[in-house]
Order: sequence, then C-alpha cells, then structure tokens
Amino acid sequence: MKKVISLAGLFLLLTGFSDLYSQNNCKKFHLYGPCTQYAGPRFEYDGQSRSNVIGFGDKLIYSMIFYGEREYNISFCTSEEFYPVHFKLIDPVTRELLYDNKDDDYATELTLNIEKTQRIMLEFSILAHDASQDVKMNYLGCSGVLVQWRSIKED
Repeated sequence: MKKVISLAGLFLLLTGFSDLYSQNNCKKFHLYGPCTQYAGPRFEYDGQSRSNVIGFGDKLIYSMIFYGEREYNISFCTSEEFYPVHFKLIDPVTRELLYDNKDDDYATELTLNIEKTQRIMLEFSILAHDASQDVKMNYLGCSGVLVQWRSIKED
C-alpha cells in the first residue's frame, strides 16, 4: 500500500513540475537548437538572443535595440513539430510594419544592415502547419531567437 501511495505522490510531484521542466529545458534553446548556425566571419553573439516556451496560438513580443553601423543576422527556431515560424518587425513608435516573414515564404533567417541605433519590436509566433490538432492544443515547445552582429564601419 505504501508503494502505491509513494508512486502516486511521485507522479503528482513530477506532473506538477512539468511546466518548470519545460521552461528549464528551453532556457538556452537559441544556443543548441536549430537556430545555431555560423553567420560568417567576425559575427559576434548578441546578448539580446532569447529562448522561451511557446504553444500554438501564443505570441511572444520582444523589444530589442539594434545599434547603428552594424549588420545583424537573426535566426528564428522552434521545436520540430511547430514549424513554420511567423515573425514581424514593427516600429514601436509608429506601429509601422517593417518586415513580415510571411512575404518570404516564412523564412527563418533575416539579415539587417542598421545605419543608426533604433528600437524594434519583434513579434514571434508559431504556425505548426503540419502538427496534429492534439499537438497544437496539448503541447508546449521551445522557441529561440539567435541574434548575431558585426561592425560595418570602414576601418
């Protein structure tokens, strides 16, 4: 009888911490998930890179500062069953749409040349076109935004 109660308690304990486990599992997804790629020579990791837990129908909004005289390579990724990803770049003051990856067949990478420092809102969601309804409604996955940069100043 003690074993049955112990097993039931263990099961409740594990299921109660499943959200915490998911969050910890996704903590550095942008560093080890499919976002990771070689952007090219002299590109440096940007500390604005992010990872998060995401579910179907969720929208993540990040406010980022892009510094002038830099080229940025931004990679977006998610758990395998949640592709494609949908992201937009939006001017936070005017709310003008600067870029929508829908226009590029849901590309997962973007290169920006920034002349002067500016804040840009990045809106990120998953479309999960090939996922079953069960996966869409009952599962969470990881999402990542890897930001890399290099100087475009003339030396």
